[in-house]
Amino acid sequence: MSSDNGEQGRLGKIRSGWRRLRREAADKSHWAAERLLDRRICIGITGLSGAGKSTLLTSLIYQLSHPDRAQLPGFAPALNGRLLGAELHPALDTGLPPFEYERCLDALKAVPPRWPGSTRDLSAMELHLHLQGRRLGRDFRRTVVLELRDYPGEWLMDLPLLNLSYAEWCRHQGSLLEGELRSSLAPELIGRLQALEPGAIVDSRLLDSLWQDYRQFLRDCRSIHKLSYLQPGRALLEDAPYGVLPLPGAGRLSEGALEALPETSVYKVLAERYRSYVDEQVAPFVESHFRHLDRQLVLVDLISTLFAGESSLDDMRLAFRHIADTFRYGNTGLLRKLWRPQIDRLVFAATKVDQVLAADHDALRQLLGQQLQQAFSSARHRGLPLYCEAIAAVRCSNESQRDGRRILVGHDMDGRRLGFENAEILPHSPDERDWQHYAGGLPPQLRPPQGIGREGYIPHIRMDALLNLLLGDKV
Repeated sequence: MSSDNGEQGRLGKIRSGWRRLRREAADKSHWAAERLLDRRICIGITGLSGAGKSTLLTSLIYQLSHPDRAQLPGFAPALNGRLLGAELHPALDTGLPPFEYERCLDALKAVPPRWPGSTRDLSAMELHLHLQGRRLGRDFRRTVVLELRDYPGEWLMDLPLLNLSYAEWCRHQGSLLEGELRSSLAPELIGRLQALEPGAIVDSRLLDSLWQDYRQFLRDCRSIHKLSYLQPGRALLEDAPYGVLPLPGAGRLSEGALEALPETSVYKVLAERYRSYVDEQVAPFVESHFRHLDRQLVLVDLISTLFAGESSLDDMRLAFRHIADTFRYGNTGLLRKLWRPQIDRLVFAATKVDQVLAADHDALRQLLGQQLQQAFSSARHRGLPLYCEAIAAVRCSNESQRDGRRILVGHDMDGRRLGFENAEILPHSPDERDWQHYAGGLPPQLRPPQGIGREGYIPHIRMDALLNLLLGDKV
């Protein structure tokens, strides 16, 4: 009987695998030829909180759609006149809502100009790049479909949950809550969480109250201390009724003791919420989204993090380390291009470099590279090409001189003209003495420049270099 059951199990797995392949074949048959011929590239775009993802997407689409107005000398197709333009199309086959490009562009063109709103959900679009080439003495035209998939950076922080049980997550979060920044921000809340007994009978009203306070605590971690590694990520967004709370007291009990607790205990109720969150929110997103990606772009507001202090930079490095192994990556061979592509290039970009002098841009790129090196060392060994760049999707400042010193000139969010300078960016992780170097406070938030619509182009810094990293080998 056991032999028959084993045979049936193997046959079931074969049938299940075959059905999965058939589903994937049907799902991708409409663009299989494009992928084989490198005429379709799927890029995931996200960013750690406040990195300016909507602005980046708007600028990227605009630059490629208006090569006659764009300033892209570092992007060979634009420089050589081979980029004829681009057309934006909805990505109908993805079933995802379109990125609201026109709304974001209108915000930048408004009088006074304003920044586009933050991303709150998944979106997708297709940008059809029209290129001109020459082969055997004859001109020809071809189209490369750039599929852009955009998702909130808060969701990125949830990816490590796929590899953690609830007990493991509680132990990890418990150690974070004991850190100086988090513990000083909400000592009463953390005390209430630490006082929760895993074996106590659950009080739903108490857990709901803690959940609302915990959500506000995570928002404060982000806004006040510029922390990056915040979980659950969706708690930072509106309409997040998941109630996933860390239970620091779980770290005091063994796995066996935790599993022996009654189903009505605090631990078992929170563990079930955690499992539901991972199974119903995180895992489906990863399976439906990442299996399509060829490349991934992650935006980082490294300048704000750096000026927020040592703990903020340490927290960003921690976030990098924990997401490093959750990306699907590897060399994309012929068959894998069709059936289950993997990310073959991961690009990190430090944004808003118009907040520092041009002389500091290369140092900022080196600093970002240093933070990534250690976190992604195992990924590099497994064949993942990792790149970093420093950009401003929309340049809001210009350089001038005051009393013989280089300064930046721009406008604050109320339209007042500013002249300011920041501490020099060091190209390495600051040591104890270096942190005093950054003690002058965060750079001011700048407003988009006036006249984007009238001038006909969007000023930027190194968007052409970013396009080369993402597309240079394909176009």
